[in-house]
Amino acid sequence: MKATNRSTKDTTFLKEFEDFVTFLRNLWGALAGISTLFPLSNVFIQIIPLETFDNGGPLVWFSPRLFTTLATMVSLFLILWTFGQRSHFRSSKVRRSIQRQAWGSFAIGLFAIVIYLASYYFLAINAFDVLGWESADSRRLIGEIPLLAIYSVFFAFVTRAFILLGMLEYFRQEL
Repeated sequence: MKATNRSTKDTTFLKEFEDFVTFLRNLWGALAGISTLFPLSNVFIQIIPLETFDNGGPLVWFSPRLFTTLATMVSLFLILWTFGQRSHFRSSKVRRSIQRQAWGSFAIGLFAIVIYLASYYFLAINAFDVLGWESADSRRLIGEIPLLAIYSVFFAFVTRAFILLGMLEYFRQEL
């Protein structure tokens, strides 16, 4: 009996996940999907600065690929984790709270990118003059680790904002 119940739950999850993936093709879903790919797209369009020391940026020890890979993994994890919380989206009582969470996530994401840019340019321009850090100084990790975290936080919270709005729209269609 338990095996049948487990099989039914697995089938239900797969069906719901397939329906959700299908939903990702609409406007809100496309925005959520695009936000997942923002870190990867930044490699091509280079809107957010992410340069090595040799190219005028602050990165000595960490590569731009590490930044984009980690940010993409965090975004993908966040999408799956949020989808795992889908039972909360079915309640019309919590819809307003989820909308506020989306706005809050978006605001945190914007704040994170401002902090990232300020830190990035401070390290790129002033690391030697103000802090005395040489080009191969291991103390540069003190700046690169927070940059990596803030870069990932930006993409994580923007992704969360879009996925929350996308899931609200998706589950509104079911109500």
